[in-house]
Amino acid sequence: MAGNMGWGVIEEEGWRKGPWTSEEDRLLILYVKFHGEGRWNSAARLAGLKRNGKSCRLRWVNYLRPDLEKGQITPQEESIILELHARWGNRWSTIARSLPGRTDNEIKNYWRTHFKKKIRAHFS
Repeated sequence: MAGNMGWGVIEEEGWRKGPWTSEEDRLLILYVKFHGEGRWNSAARLAGLKRNGKSCRLRWVNYLRPDLEKGQITPQEESIILELHARWGNRWSTIARSLPGRTDNEIKNYWRTHFKKKIRAHFS
């Protein structure tokens, strides 16, 4: 039976859940540095992480990649998001390709917190 002690519990399957530690981040960064991205299930196992491949991929893509752009979305990026959303709708990964260093998840969250309410109010 899996323990239920909150975050950081290792489940029956052996996967660790909850926030990533700095040591786990370090192991994943080192693994990707030497072996590259891809084959995330193998990466998790070979890096010595008790995480599943999907968790490793998302951690890398959304938080650890060295080319990630951190910080506020600029007014220029905002206008690109508006223009591309008008063209493609909620195709966040397609929009993200036009904003180097920004993730699809970051753009989606920005849209939902900054624009969705304004648009709804405008058309009400």
